[in-house]
Amino acid sequence: MGGTGVGEPEPTLDKSLLPDASERPEVRVIATGGTIASTEEAAEDGGYARSEGAEQIVGAVPILEEFVDISYESVANKGSSSLLVEDYVNVAKAAMRAEVDGVDGVIVTHGTDAIEEDAFFNDLVLDLDIPVAFVGAMRAGDSVSADGPRNLLSAVRMCTRSEFHLSDEPSGVYVVLNEQIHAARDVTKTHTTKLETFDSGPAGPIGVFTDNELMLYREPGSYTANLSNYDLDAAPEMVVPIVATGAGAEAYVTEQAAAGEYDVDAIVIQATGWWGGTAPDVSGPTGDALDAGIPVARSTRVHWGPMNPGYDDDREGDIVVMEDLPSWKARLQVILALTMTENHPGYDDDLEMIRETATESKYALDVVAPSTV
Repeated sequence: MGGTGVGEPEPTLDKSLLPDASERPEVRVIATGGTIASTEEAAEDGGYARSEGAEQIVGAVPILEEFVDISYESVANKGSSSLLVEDYVNVAKAAMRAEVDGVDGVIVTHGTDAIEEDAFFNDLVLDLDIPVAFVGAMRAGDSVSADGPRNLLSAVRMCTRSEFHLSDEPSGVYVVLNEQIHAARDVTKTHTTKLETFDSGPAGPIGVFTDNELMLYREPGSYTANLSNYDLDAAPEMVVPIVATGAGAEAYVTEQAAAGEYDVDAIVIQATGWWGGTAPDVSGPTGDALDAGIPVARSTRVHWGPMNPGYDDDREGDIVVMEDLPSWKARLQVILALTMTENHPGYDDDLEMIRETATESKYALDVVAPSTV
């Protein structure tokens, strides 16, 4: 009978197959907090609480140090829903520093509630030759079947693959969970508790890991707009609220902004399906905001699919259609587009700059008129 008998030692790695210490790639781990940095033991009243630093997280996967050298930087220690745009900026700056230091890849440990936002923001602003992998966990570090260590191992595997090191275009930002590699532009959290919560919709994941191979389904790289001339330090100062629609919904934020009682830089409307309709009491104030010179962008609340490029007969072309971006990602792209007009000579039209970035980030071909057949 095969296998290890009772009392026999477990098989170990063949040391002759491991890379020499001088040849190991270096990976920078940037810590922000989240469930991956939490334990049940640290919680006083049930659930779990943040207790682990970056080195403790990596220490849960001791095999990593046999293959890569790891350095560390912490930029925050929060649940991801508490992170601010300022924190997203700090992650981006830390990733830029890591590339300057000569590392071969960056891993950002992060809470899953807003991991797709931070990853998308960084994919918009980073133009690096090295890949950046955002990693989280759905279960605390000391829970039964904790998923953080496996996700971290997958991220290291990705960062050390040559397919993710591009020289003629940005190497890209990814979300790596449940042995899947997702492009930051597409991925979203679809379930509150399941390990397989992250999905990239019709686009699908970039690739999937098995025990001994990586199966690539799409070309690695950045799928976001390639923004330039943004001002990272100006981004946290931008005020861009999201206004949602629904039966009987009202838009007090938009009304106050149009009346000059609330100082906003732009507004994102979370509308309905392909046509992007909104409740009557949302539509009216939206027109008032446009008349007041406030840029308005529109995204659909439907999980997947493009939007009709028009709006309605009298305001068609005034509102920027954010294609298939959800409102929380559209808002971040609008914020960065605004920094390009606010802080750089030669850019003086907020609405058109937002429209330009939306067009650049669009998938596939331009939308054409529906068939009349």
